[in-house]
Amino acid sequence: MTTATAPAVSSARGALQTARPLITLGATFVVRKAMMKGYEARTGKPAPVIYSRDASVVSKVLWAAAMAATIAAIEIVLWQILDSDDD
Repeated sequence: MTTATAPAVSSARGALQTARPLITLGATFVVRKAMMKGYEARTGKPAPVIYSRDASVVSKVLWAAAMAATIAAIEIVLWQILDSDDD
């Protein structure tokens, strides 16, 4: 009977894999706040978030789509950067 052993993972690499979601969450939080402040600085009005009664449905949907696309792009870039350390 043979037993298979898992490849050894360095503690630094394991820590990085554990920290990836937290890094992504932190970056997402910062970018989201920056986008909202940028929108307000440019238009003079708060960003059209879901609970805003002053914004139209179209502006809410467009804002949500822009926010989702930006956050997805940031997540992809962060994971590419963090994965490049694995090579």
